[in-house]
Amino acid sequence: MNLSILIIAILSYLIGSISGGVIVGRIKNVDIRTKGSKAAGATNAFRTMGALFALSVLLIDVYKGYFSTLYLPYFFGEENILAKSIAGFFSIIGHVFPIFFKFKGGKGVGTALGTLLAFPQLHLATLIGFLSWLSSLLITGYVGLGSIIAGIAVLLFHLLTSNFIFDILTIYVLFISIFFVITHRENIKRLINRNENQFQKIMLFNFFKKR
Repeated sequence: MNLSILIIAILSYLIGSISGGVIVGRIKNVDIRTKGSKAAGATNAFRTMGALFALSVLLIDVYKGYFSTLYLPYFFGEENILAKSIAGFFSIIGHVFPIFFKFKGGKGVGTALGTLLAFPQLHLATLIGFLSWLSSLLITGYVGLGSIIAGIAVLLFHLLTSNFIFDILTIYVLFISIFFVITHRENIKRLINRNENQFQKIMLFNFFKKR
């Protein structure tokens, strides 16, 4: 690994460690890591603080992943898949384990989305992943489950469109898919125990039932 790649990895981790949930929370004089699921991501922000708060958190988390993955390799003359994948990887790790906030962050979904958007080759797969997440959310009301399904959908669509070529980009997408399962392991346990938080108000079946 050359020096430029090492610097990109370190800077990506530091940028990823800038937690949107904690920063916006401090402006509002609240720590969302003490509320709800105790995660610093947009989902817990929405659940505990409302839509506007959550949107601010989401924009910060998505953009830091996008910026790290797209621009840092460019600044250091390393515009290649490997450098971008390393930048994306460390920005996600920084979000989940932020050095600035006692290594207690979110689950990495928003930041991972930002990194995927930095790869033109993955734009369609990312759209499929988002539609899978939205469909799952509207049907089940479970955000965590939707995130896991989205990660798998991105991976499967990428594999299909790349003729199952196992290259660096595929390894990166595979990492995101597996990482979503790992960071949502508590959600999986709650789903099994049938006590997972559910957004019933936005579920399609409940909507049509009320009408």
